[in-house]
Amino acid sequence: MNSRLSFILFIFPVILFLVTVQSGIAQQQAADSIRSYQLKETVVTATRSSIEKERIPQQIDIISQKDIKQTSFIDAIDLVKKNSSVSVLQYPGLLGGVSIRGFRPQFSGINQRTLLLVDGRPAGTVNLATIDPGSIERIEVLKGPASALYGAQAMGGVVNVITRKSTDKIHSSLLAEYGSYSSLRIGGQTGGNLTEKLDFDLSFQSFSRNDDYKTGKDNWLRNALRGGTAIKYYIKQPATEINDSRGDGIRRDYTQLSYYSGSLRAGYQLTSSWRLDVRGERFLARGIESPSDIEYGNTQPSTKDIGRANGEVSLAGTMGIHQLSLKGYTAQETSDNYTLENNGVKIPPYRSYQSQSSWKGIQVKDVLKIGIHQLTLGIDYTSVSIQTHSYSNDTTETRPYSPNYALRSTAIYAQGQFFFLNNRLTVTPGLRFDRITFDVKATPLLTTYTPGKETNPFLSPSLGAQYQIIEPLKVHATIGRAFVTPDAYQVAGFSQLGSNKSIAITEGNTDLTNENSITWDAGIRFIKPAIGFTADITYFSTVVQDRITSRTIRYTTPEFTANGDTVKSRTTYVNANKGEIRGLEAEVAYDFGALKEYAYSLRVFANTTSISYAKEITIATDGTTTRKDIYNVASLTMNYGIEYNNLKGASLRINGRYVGHRKDTDYNDLLYPEIQYPVFMVIDMAASYTYAHQHTVSLLVNNLTDENYYEKRGYNMPGRNFTLRYSFTF
Repeated sequence: MNSRLSFILFIFPVILFLVTVQSGIAQQQAADSIRSYQLKETVVTATRSSIEKERIPQQIDIISQKDIKQTSFIDAIDLVKKNSSVSVLQYPGLLGGVSIRGFRPQFSGINQRTLLLVDGRPAGTVNLATIDPGSIERIEVLKGPASALYGAQAMGGVVNVITRKSTDKIHSSLLAEYGSYSSLRIGGQTGGNLTEKLDFDLSFQSFSRNDDYKTGKDNWLRNALRGGTAIKYYIKQPATEINDSRGDGIRRDYTQLSYYSGSLRAGYQLTSSWRLDVRGERFLARGIESPSDIEYGNTQPSTKDIGRANGEVSLAGTMGIHQLSLKGYTAQETSDNYTLENNGVKIPPYRSYQSQSSWKGIQVKDVLKIGIHQLTLGIDYTSVSIQTHSYSNDTTETRPYSPNYALRSTAIYAQGQFFFLNNRLTVTPGLRFDRITFDVKATPLLTTYTPGKETNPFLSPSLGAQYQIIEPLKVHATIGRAFVTPDAYQVAGFSQLGSNKSIAITEGNTDLTNENSITWDAGIRFIKPAIGFTADITYFSTVVQDRITSRTIRYTTPEFTANGDTVKSRTTYVNANKGEIRGLEAEVAYDFGALKEYAYSLRVFANTTSISYAKEITIATDGTTTRKDIYNVASLTMNYGIEYNNLKGASLRINGRYVGHRKDTDYNDLLYPEIQYPVFMVIDMAASYTYAHQHTVSLLVNNLTDENYYEKRGYNMPGRNFTLRYSFTF
């Protein structure tokens, strides 16, 4: 029996049964106090303490439950890119990363420039696609440097995933959806108080795409935007325009995937002031297909397995003016890559690469309430270790690409939130000191280097302020220093390659410092939900120092090792390069329902980031400089749309995403030219109807105009596709 028929036979009897059960109590959904919803202040936690979003000078995008329910998504990357103006690097097979404020997106390694958190602690992965979507309550996207709060990796900002914490009457929901490419999602969640003191949350989801997807072919928006041409820039020949419509309407082989995710939390109220929470999460994906670059057809496909598990224990309570918390966490992630073909010829699949990552840490925090002010003090300890293995066939392990290593950090920090002039002025000073140890470990089969260990300190200050000019109008500004650690091998590694007594040496530099940046921003915001209007515009500027580059010395006069080998070259790493980023962020929203005292909601909105300047500056040994664009960062990113809710069960949302020109290297061209991607725009639609407060049927259309587009050139995304969703809440 095919999967479509199986789904139909499964879901429609379920719907019929549930609707029949509820028909006796069915009633038209009344207006659900959307006025109070519109006026409710949003509390955020990405600043390491709970505070209303409107009271802080930092820029934070909130992706709410409403946004999540109205977004067509495969994984959490889709949720972020469709609801916040970030840059994205994304592949079809559950792989991708985001960047904030002009830094290049990353999805591997632990030296990130956008920090990924779950409930304020390291997520245990750098791949946003592996976060359990079923447990997400909301996502906070903090824009701007956050090293004073979180240490390394937060140069561009922070993506903080907040999970559910239900502490009231038990509420549950089930969902089932079916869509294009025989896609099937089944999920559920439940949570609340089991007893007066014991509460819990449980969620699970499974998703599968059982057919290969097709790319878009209609391309209405591409034609309107004249986005069908890419440009290659060569060093020694003129720039060349190329038709970028390749792959229009084709079936992309090797794009099937499936995953399972789930989480469980249990909380116990020890006393009236203290509680204990334990939480675990599991993500499992097997046989995820990854297509070749479209340039090579189906000659280089692969599959992979991903497994991730994490857990945490937290104790929180109050003692006088102190809000105390202690959290311990651990996470493990394994990724296995399998080779399927060799030069276009199918071979018995074998595991060709494996990576194993582990995180563990402790967070201690004290939030002091001093009148209307508060001061957050804390200690963080984090340990991350990476191991990799490479294989030439099923039984033979070969030398890995890089050594195994660990990164350990101990930090103390302080963050203030002070309010003056009758709460019209907010000041948020912060300071953090990190002591980081790089530990390059002995690695089997990789014997041409020397393990080593080095310690590197760093101090991260920050300052923010917001002033209310009149009740709805505020000006705000922040400045902060942030950093990202070097690769451990760049600090403490050593290797030598070569034969016949002639070798090339690469060695770490123990004097290497952290790449660091100073960012300032300033803006003005208008917030008055009572009239339905909010707006913010912010200018930001970043200067990056001590970017790490390699330097090679080739010897004309022979140099010898202690063993008598001739050293033909010696490569090390130095802090030489720089970077500069400038841009403008803006968001605006207006709800026409305010004109009718929110008898309905008709809201238009836009969220955009414009990068006016984003350059990497390379400084040669003779002092000359070369500037080039930071790759995979769009000149303009915009999310916009319109949403309607009649407060009687019906809602409609149409939202679009525009991505401007981006630069990259074309490795498919033997001259490796720089290539400029064309612009693209994608529009989605979500319509839903809720019956008797419990039954919701939704239709979601992704890529409404059937665009052939990509986040990474050569890995084109799905064309127009549909999803029908049913959810039951009780």
